[in-house]
Amino acid sequence: MDIVIGIGNELRGDDGVGPYVVEAIPVCSGLETMTVHQLVPELAERIQAAQRVLFIDACVDCDEVRLARVKPSDHRGLAHAVSPSSLLHWTQRLFEVTPEAWLLSIPGYSFGLGEPIGPETRKHLSEAQGRLDAWLTRDSLPCVVDGD
Repeated sequence: MDIVIGIGNELRGDDGVGPYVVEAIPVCSGLETMTVHQLVPELAERIQAAQRVLFIDACVDCDEVRLARVKPSDHRGLAHAVSPSSLLHWTQRLFEVTPEAWLLSIPGYSFGLGEPIGPETRKHLSEAQGRLDAWLTRDSLPCVVDGD
């Protein structure tokens, strides 16, 4: 099983791009999708059964879409949230397994309360979708698109 996690708050402009992309993923056998406002250690139980995990999140310090491998790290996140690498560290410590993990970062520019995803971020959605599709089809998951 693979898991795709969209991270972000849909009420905060470009911060909602992770959930936006995940909600458009067609139903696929062997794929679980979820959206969260932030990563928390409790998600370790959920991802420990996965072969692969893809985190999708807005990126404030990048100008292009990035797909990068994530390795476990014991670096703590801010407040109650944890980073993808920290979540992998918790998974490794608690369950003695580490799924293959990737982070799809999409540039974000505007994070105001009540704003929609902005035009600058929307320009990157096609490339992000292409990277997501490539990640999903690596193991040729059978997907059902509306109308099939």
